[in-house]
Amino acid sequence: MKVKLATGELGYYFYAWRGGPRMKTKPGTLAFTQEYVRLTKDRKKAEAKPQTLSWLVKEYTSGADYQKLSPSTKRDYERMMGVILVRFGTLPVPALEARGARRLFLDWRDEMSATPRSADLHLTVLARMLSWAKNREIIIRNPLEKVGKLHKASRKDIIWMPSQVNKFLHQAAPHLADVVRLALWTMQRKGDVLGLTTLAYNDGLLWITQAKTGARVRIKPADEINPLLRKAKEENRTRILLNSFGEVWTSSGFDTSFRKEMKRLEISGVTFHDLRGTAITYAYAHGLDIERIAEISGHSKSECETIIRKNYLAGGDVIDAIRKGTK
Repeated sequence: MKVKLATGELGYYFYAWRGGPRMKTKPGTLAFTQEYVRLTKDRKKAEAKPQTLSWLVKEYTSGADYQKLSPSTKRDYERMMGVILVRFGTLPVPALEARGARRLFLDWRDEMSATPRSADLHLTVLARMLSWAKNREIIIRNPLEKVGKLHKASRKDIIWMPSQVNKFLHQAAPHLADVVRLALWTMQRKGDVLGLTTLAYNDGLLWITQAKTGARVRIKPADEINPLLRKAKEENRTRILLNSFGEVWTSSGFDTSFRKEMKRLEISGVTFHDLRGTAITYAYAHGLDIERIAEISGHSKSECETIIRKNYLAGGDVIDAIRKGTK
């Protein structure tokens, strides 16, 4: 602590801890170290702040694992962690690994069983945080390892019908139809589609690095989206897709507009996310196989099976297969 001495000069006082006794020896000396040990050895452990789940959340959210998550994922986590803290924020860390903790958390999840998917998501966030804590030896046991889910439904088999696709592409507002069109013909996730820059369209190809997986995707655009890509390039836009105000889409802004348009067009039972599976399903349904993709890419079948997990190459046959499915 900086102080003004009686002589008018500036000096420093040192304390064993904030609010603790003042140190009398000279810093940097053996006597200073010995005095510090003597003053702190009898300090009551109760003065230290107890480690609770609230403390664990702060540790987790300041760590590298959390910081590398996408902004939208962080927002979802923050919302769910807020609910978790209201219920369990004061729970001591040692109690997290004690017998009965698993039952406690499962009972809490079951209280939200009326909305099973939401209940599972809340428990998943808590489980991932506890897994992180176990990995750093903050706790020895994660009580939520191998927890089953309440929500059993899967959307893998849910696809848009050709009539639904055509209705949206031809009757929806152009700025929304363009997003669906680009998603359908590139087989990419919503975030990757909305985030496409004009720089990604080069030499007649779309070059995409998927935000979720980091996979590099090279796509030969279909004729159906080439005009859209060329227009964005000619207008020197930063992003290929823009909203009705000519501004960059936000994820939440698109969700709201898309939901309203689906309601107006009376299209139900499918989501934007289902477009990706729709395109892939159409392609496979019309006979596209790994051997043919291997011919398109120039790799052997075994190489193609490895590469296709990380990269998509949409060649002419892929385009034709999807086109048949949308007619």
